[in-house]
Amino acid sequence: MDYQIAYLNVYGNAGVLADEIQTILAGAELVDLNKQEISDDADVYLLVFEITQAAIPMKIMDVLENLEGKTILCCVTCGMALHESKDSNEHNLLPFIPDECDYRGMFFCPGQIPASVMDTVQTALDENPENQRAKVMLEAFQHSMNHPDTDDLRELRRFIQESGI
Repeated sequence: MDYQIAYLNVYGNAGVLADEIQTILAGAELVDLNKQEISDDADVYLLVFEITQAAIPMKIMDVLENLEGKTILCCVTCGMALHESKDSNEHNLLPFIPDECDYRGMFFCPGQIPASVMDTVQTALDENPENQRAKVMLEAFQHSMNHPDTDDLRELRRFIQESGI
């Protein structure tokens, strides 16, 4: 069976998961979607991406359109994982998955929020200490530190093993 790991990095979290998947599936082709397109010759596609601003990236939607008849697993990081759920993100993803494919599910874990984003949050809190949105972001930032971590990577391994690929 041929595997292709296609990842879309924004903050580096997807790259961490993609590298781990490549160690699990030795010989799998690794494709950085910021630099190249997927090929259509693999049997199984592992799509790895980051949820930012509560949205599925357009590039991932475009990639999914071309995977009819293929086996698909999605691996997702989200800095706001403390406040967003796997179920709601998967619900947003499902309409873009072709009907004629074998979708095996979504792995979902926290991703680290970069310090540059938190500088903006800190400025908002300095200006208004009662800013609820900034407080939520600060809590998510503290929760996201050092993710994806070893526990996340262990769960990723289990997800892939249990997917039956």
